[in-house]
Amino acid sequence: MTPAGVERYASGVTRLELTRVRVCQRCGRSGAELRSRDGAVVVVPMDGARARELADDAGTSDGLESLTDLVLGQLAATGRAPTEIVLDVLDGRLRALLSLPARDGPRVVGCTPEEGVALAVRGRIPLYATDEALAHAAARAARHERGSGGADTLH
Repeated sequence: MTPAGVERYASGVTRLELTRVRVCQRCGRSGAELRSRDGAVVVVPMDGARARELADDAGTSDGLESLTDLVLGQLAATGRAPTEIVLDVLDGRLRALLSLPARDGPRVVGCTPEEGVALAVRGRIPLYATDEALAHAAARAARHERGSGGADTLH
């Protein structure tokens, strides 16, 4: 069964789960590694502070509320908490699409993939990837294996 609103993103979507947050001790680059049940992997690059936020169950190690948690709280207070988040590709770049409840049907809001993953993880919101996003991630992984990983490469 396709979750409400997802069918408008693309013909095929796959559920993803966070498997780990990686931070390279050598260069400081970070990424969230997401995996589907069938083994497809999507790595979403992120800054070190966001990676630490996702790796820490409490949100931030200094006791401050994160912006992600504040936004999720405000959306929930207005009855507009995201129901699902879908990673997709636009113009060759990964993006995240949030599905928010609205009176006239789900409202779709775009954001960076890093923001989408953070919202999904911190809000325990189902996260999906379109077939196009999975193909994009596979192509990036193949380039990395050939030695041209680019700025988001994790060592």
